[in-house]
Order: sequence, then C-alpha cells, then structure tokens
Amino acid sequence: MKTLLLNSLGVSSSATLLSVCLGFLAALWAAGLEARWRKWLLAVAVMALALPPFLVTNCWLHYLGTNGVWRGWLHLNIVSLGGAVWILGLMTWPVTFLAVLGAWSRVQPAQLQCDTALTGHWLIRGLLGPAAGGALANAAVLTFVLTLNNFSVPAILQVKIFPAEVWVLFNTTFDTAGALKLSWPLVAGPLLLLIWFFGREIPWPRFQEAVPAKLFRQQLGPAWFLFSAGCAIPLCLLSVGLPLFELASVARTWTELPGAIAAGHSAMRNSLFLAVASATMILLIALGLGGLSGKASPLRRLRARWLGVQPLGCSPGRTRYWNWRPVSSRLGLLLWVPFLIPGVLLGIGLISVFNRPALAVFYHSAGIVLLAFVVRYLAPGLAGVAHGLRGADRDLADAARLEGASRWQMLRYVLWPQIAPQAAAAWYVVFLLCLWDVESMILVVPPGGETLALRIFNLLHYGHNPQVNALCLTLLGLAVAPLAIWGVVKSLWATE
Repeated sequence: MKTLLLNSLGVSSSATLLSVCLGFLAALWAAGLEARWRKWLLAVAVMALALPPFLVTNCWLHYLGTNGVWRGWLHLNIVSLGGAVWILGLMTWPVTFLAVLGAWSRVQPAQLQCDTALTGHWLIRGLLGPAAGGALANAAVLTFVLTLNNFSVPAILQVKIFPAEVWVLFNTTFDTAGALKLSWPLVAGPLLLLIWFFGREIPWPRFQEAVPAKLFRQQLGPAWFLFSAGCAIPLCLLSVGLPLFELASVARTWTELPGAIAAGHSAMRNSLFLAVASATMILLIALGLGGLSGKASPLRRLRARWLGVQPLGCSPGRTRYWNWRPVSSRLGLLLWVPFLIPGVLLGIGLISVFNRPALAVFYHSAGIVLLAFVVRYLAPGLAGVAHGLRGADRDLADAARLEGASRWQMLRYVLWPQIAPQAAAAWYVVFLLCLWDVESMILVVPPGGETLALRIFNLLHYGHNPQVNALCLTLLGLAVAPLAIWGVVKSLWATE
C-alpha cells in the first residue's frame, strides 16, 4: 500500500510539474503570435488533449518499447514510471496552456506600456507570472487529479499505481470491498478538487489577443520568445505530430487496415451506437434540466439547484421563470465526481447495484454501458451547453416570455438558434469521450458489446502493433465522420 501510494503520488506530481512547465512555455509563445497562428496552436493543443490515451501510448511503445525502433541509439525504456510521467505530461500540457492564455486575456496593453523597462524575465516575474498565478494553481490541481486517476496509460505500461491496481484486484478476485478500500485516494482527490474550484471563476482563452502580439514580443524580448518557441514547437510535434506520423508511416498499418475493418464490423457498430446515443442523451438532458420557463414548483426548484440556475422574476400571473444563468451550486459540482474518478470505480459501483437477478435483462444489455457513459460524461455536456446559454440574448428571451412563448417555443425559436454551435461542440466533445472510453465499460461490457477502443486496449497487452495501428486509424475515421457529414450537409444547404 505504501509503495503504491508513493508511486501514484510520484507519477502524478512529476507529470503535473512537467505539464505545467510545458504549458506555460507554450502559452508564452502563443501570446506573442498573431491571431491566425494562435488559432493553429490552440487547435494543436485541443488535439493533444483529445487524442486517445492508448493511441499516444502505442506510439511511444513503438519507438521506445522493449523492442522499439529508437532503442538502438536511445537507451530509454518507456515501460516504466518515468515513461508514464512523460506520456501523461505530453497529454495534459494543454490544461495549463489554455488556463494561462485565459488569464493573460485580461492583461491590458497599458500594463506593458507603462514601464518600458519591464522586459524579459522581469516581465514574466513582475506581470505575467502574478497575472497567471491563480490559473497556474488551478491547472496544477486539475492536472494532478487527472494524472492520478488516469487508467489507460499505467495499465498499458503495467506500472503499479492506484487505478491500474484497483482494476487488477477487482478483475482477479472480484473483491468489491477491497477494491473500494484501496481506491480511497482516487475519490478523495476529485472531492478536494471540487472544493478547490467551488466559487472560482475560470476565464476562457480567446483567439483575439488582448495585448497586440507585436507589443508582447517587444516587451518579452527575442531571447525569451525564441526560447519559448524552441520548447513549444517540439512539444507540438511530440504530443500530436509524432503519434499521427507513427500511425500513418508504418507500412503494415495500411496492409492490415482492410482486414481490421472486415474483422471489426461489430466493434465499429457498437462504438458508433454507444457514442452517438450517449452524446445525444446527454445533450437532451442538458437542454431539459434548465427549466426554461414555468411555475416554481418544488421539482423545478430542485432541478434548478442541480443545474445551478437562478430565478429571473414573476410574470403578472405569478409564474416564476428560470434563467439559464449558472450560479455556484454544490449539487451541480457533484456531477463532476463521476467524470474525475477512474472509470473502473464507476464500473464497480454499477456492478454492485445492477448485478442482480431482477435486473439481469438490463445488466446484460447495452443499456448498462449507456448508463455508465451518461453518468460519467453528463457534467462536461452540461458545462458546454450552459456556456452557450450564458451568452444567449436575455432581451430576446424576455420578449418571447411576454408574448406567451411555451418552453418548447422558447427553446426552438429563441435559444436554439443562438446556442446551436456551442451545443453541437458539446455533443461532439462527449461523442469523442465516449468513443475513446475504455475504463468505464471494461468491467460492465455485455457479451458481444466490445468497442474498437476496448479491442485496441486488449490487443496492446499482446504487442499486436500493426493491428493496433490499423484499428486506431479506423477509430480516428469514426471520430471525424460527424465533421465530414456536417461539412457535406452544410455545403448542400449552401448550394440551395
């Protein structure tokens, strides 16, 4: 137990330190870039955060595994605690990058122009560091919890830390009490994280720079700007470029692709069905939880507290209207707990509740996996939809209420045209999370319900790298399918 705790804390703290340093340097370079180049860097950061963990891990196993192609001249073994730190750092640096850029969006040009001697490291120490201090702390705490509870990377690398050992213990002994007892740090971390973030405002990064890029580069100085670029460019190449290059450059990936597709029809159908159904259910729940209008009944009050909305006021008929303006809500924060804890704990909980004769039909169907996905990814879906609703025009909603619009009319004709892009983005993010998911379903997957992600995870333990690459390529094809379909539909609409 002591060794397990030390390994887990060591990997998480080291990965957090690496991630924060890399993310800060990348943000320093991005702040000095013009808007169009900053958009590209933001896109790369989002891709690094969105790539499946098993794809990134497979890439580094190909190059630095036991028989890796780089081992002849680079004597580093990725199958180690240090390897887990390196991969987790490459996967999580965008958390700090986005947080710091969001904090620096509040810096005004006058703060740099008021003292021309504030340059180089004095600028970082005197202005940029303090301005991003809270964001750095938030990013570090979030990264620590995410790396502490990451399951896929340590399980594939077979390093002994809590999430992997909890899965091994339950998978071999079916000892629910022992597994839950062993996993107390994995639950305590998210709870402390939610307490930390309660009531804190998190700024979002913007494409448009608050400080002109030329002024920022001038005050930062060429040495620091080039140094940050020299760190950020290899970081982008290693975290995004190398995994995609490895996937496409290995010749056997393409020769194995037809066979992988032919043998994986059922897994592809399962992946698409579960991801699309889960994302759609979460979007509908997010739209339905708001209580867009109606009387302030006890049920509506409870629902508003869960979402974190506040009342606008009363109409002449003494009808209380609720507004999609999220406020601090302790109950709403609890929805993030299933997302932040390892999915294997969620699977153990579902087994304890539903593995009973009376619920056998549901337990042995795809419904149990859909429930696991909805419970785990409801909070990100709610957050994405609520973020869009915060920017909705309140005057239009008030005018619609005065005209007697129903809840459906309010959503269909007033809110949806304004929030459709944000709702679609939230749906797509949840779709990707469900498509990549392994840990939430690995213990509850029904017979014949294997997905592509689960098949890749299982094959990685047996070293079938060409087949794994082919399946990863197929999975990426499924991931971009909604974007391709939307592009076709949009072009058809434009031609009408």
